[in-house]
Amino acid sequence: MQTSSIEPLRFYILGQGNYAIAMLLDNLQACFPQQSITVEIIGNIPAEENESLAYPYATPGITCIERFHEGWIPDPVIPCLYGSVGKSRKAIVAFFAGRYGITPDRYLTSIHPSSTCSTTLQHGHGLYVGPLSVVGPQTHFGDFVVLNRKVSVGHHTVLEDYVGLNPGVDVAGICHLGKGAIIGAGATVLDKVKIGEGSIIGAGSVVTKDIPAGVVAYGIPAKVIREI
Repeated sequence: MQTSSIEPLRFYILGQGNYAIAMLLDNLQACFPQQSITVEIIGNIPAEENESLAYPYATPGITCIERFHEGWIPDPVIPCLYGSVGKSRKAIVAFFAGRYGITPDRYLTSIHPSSTCSTTLQHGHGLYVGPLSVVGPQTHFGDFVVLNRKVSVGHHTVLEDYVGLNPGVDVAGICHLGKGAIIGAGATVLDKVKIGEGSIIGAGSVVTKDIPAGVVAYGIPAKVIREI
């Protein structure tokens, strides 16, 4: 994770999904264990529409300030994280780009120090990698890719923008996952498989052959169940 040397360290979390915020704060604390950290959480939907507010996120050593976006004036030097690790992150990024001009390069790369990423990984903006994940050599990730905890991605695999891998996913080598594809918890994608844009793979599935764009597939082996 790259930041400026300002003390205390300051960050914005844009959008407020409290379960995701707890994960983001854990990454920050793990990356900067001796630093004082202040985080402003900028909500973009009304509280009555946000079911995630029931989840706690308080983290020792990190000061959090919640505010709604109306009247907010972003400081251009403070780096950003997005407050979701699910499908809503695309809407969050679009909202803050359209309303406040927050461009992709403002978003941090957040990799938990317990994870291992090859030095030959190439990635775009806003990558999130949770604890105990492994990324193999010659991999290429687009913008706003999320790898949750204990995810494995094999060599020469491409994950396009907004791909989301849930906990325990294993993607083998030479795979290609299209934009916005979501792989459910504990699923396995075998070597050289392609998954089309926007498709969803159910939890625990084993994907043995290519999956087209815009479908839901699950099972062992995974089969297309319906279109989205």
